[in-house]
Amino acid sequence: MIKRLAMGFLLLLLILSSITFIPLHSFLVIEPLDEDGEPAYIPIGEDETFSIRYTHSIHLSEVEEFYRLTSSDEIQQTKLLYEDTAIGMPSDAEGEEVFQRTSDGRYLITNMDRRFPFIDIRIGQVVANHRLVFRGETYPLKDYFTKGSIVRLQFKKVSLFSKWKGVVVVGKG
Repeated sequence: MIKRLAMGFLLLLLILSSITFIPLHSFLVIEPLDEDGEPAYIPIGEDETFSIRYTHSIHLSEVEEFYRLTSSDEIQQTKLLYEDTAIGMPSDAEGEEVFQRTSDGRYLITNMDRRFPFIDIRIGQVVANHRLVFRGETYPLKDYFTKGSIVRLQFKKVSLFSKWKGVVVVGKG
């Protein structure tokens, strides 16, 4: 009887350890690269979208870049929305992309298939005000990371233990 209880306890411990320490959950992870800070974890599913919104430093207009998680855990840029074709912004689409004007006069490039293993962003100190937009909510990155710091956005399979060590940006209670 004691052997069965011990075996049951060890099996339960093994299952709990697996759930806790094996990376099973997909997250958009935002990690500071040039400072000691905690990463932010955003639970995200395949084909779920998010965007990065910021103010362009030269012409001071809003830019929004739209992304999604691919099945191979890459970041795919799908759209780009902006207000001005001045320095640093495209004036047309490439390849199969579609360039158009929106009803409010902004420029929109759709049908984009630009893939990245990660994206590095320097958090704006004055003008940029980088914001993550996810599930209808806006999260200013300066609220989680130091202005002027560099952060890396990438998708990772993360264990519950690793998630608990970081800051959950979306879904915090």
